[in-house]
Amino acid sequence: MKNAVLIYLFLTCRSLAFAQTAPADYYHAAQTQLKQGDSKAAMAEVMKALAIKADYDSVLYLKAKIECTDGNYRTAITDLDKIIAVNHTSFDAFYIRGCAKAQAQDYRGSIRDLNKAISINSVNAKAWYNRALAKAFLEEYVDAIDDLDKAIALNPQYSQAWYSRGYWKDINGDYEGALTDYHKVVELDSRNKEVYISMATARYMSGDKAGACTDIQTAIDMGSLLAQELRDKFCE
Repeated sequence: MKNAVLIYLFLTCRSLAFAQTAPADYYHAAQTQLKQGDSKAAMAEVMKALAIKADYDSVLYLKAKIECTDGNYRTAITDLDKIIAVNHTSFDAFYIRGCAKAQAQDYRGSIRDLNKAISINSVNAKAWYNRALAKAFLEEYVDAIDDLDKAIALNPQYSQAWYSRGYWKDINGDYEGALTDYHKVVELDSRNKEVYISMATARYMSGDKAGACTDIQTAIDMGSLLAQELRDKFCE
């Protein structure tokens, strides 16, 4: 009888252990599905995890990411509100919510969240970059460029930050500065045909029509249909 009781207790403990690890198993399955591009299957795994442990922060982060991927930004913000309500020092929560608010066109709210994220972790280049984007949507270009300066200082290989800084210099009339940044993008990503179009625009606006047409031709050689339209307009 004693042995039977011990066996029963052993099996019961095993089943409890499996139940405790189940949310993590669903979480990892969801990560795998998301990496494979199947957000619907990933969300199904997330909901299984949350049915067992509704306050599982890592799963809530992942759920918010999936919602953002699917364009459900308001739902993502609601999920992140729950985390921030009990954890006021979570970089990930403030960062992801800031990005979601920007996508929902709440740029002031985005900046506030990214301010908080940066105060928690000031060496994350993506946080500086995304705050720059929010500022640029509000046409605060000088401040946006300052944020991009910091993003680039933290990650000199951040080609999108170089490109964005060049673009905002360009639209503010700093064509020489824009071209310097665009050249850096080419150095980091030589197959980026869009940057050649931006280079052409900056050259054309600065009076260098021949240089602009050279860049347009490079973009055409790389398969840009837009560059063909620009050639017909500016280089004939």
